[in-house]
Amino acid sequence: MTRLLAIELTMMVMIENEMGEVLVQDRKKTDWPGWTFPGGHVEKEESSYHAAVREIKEETGLMVQPILRGTTEWNNLAKETRELAFLYTAQVKKQAVPDDLFWINKADLKLQQLAGTLNELLPIFFEEEQQLYFEV
Repeated sequence: MTRLLAIELTMMVMIENEMGEVLVQDRKKTDWPGWTFPGGHVEKEESSYHAAVREIKEETGLMVQPILRGTTEWNNLAKETRELAFLYTAQVKKQAVPDDLFWINKADLKLQQLAGTLNELLPIFFEEEQQLYFEV
């Protein structure tokens, strides 16, 4: 039995402002479409923290100091691959954001049907859980 497994590293950041609103992106891509938090892939030469800072700056124009809240992983048994996502939060003052992003009340977020498994990941962002695992 081999112990090597291809792993894709990603991260996502729930950004909250002083009014209790969080920044949501309406993704149109076929992978993970719908309302989600900004995020992306960890590049070969960077840590998940530095990827979070870079991706948030690229996608939103915001400078953040993310705090790691937990992880989640998806084990794709058919493809023998896994995705490991680092889940961060960050605080900012409310400001204008690009057109594909918008602010929503944090309490209302749980009432929405979000992209992929994001509804199930909210407990990590809300500090109720630290890790979740999915098999697909």
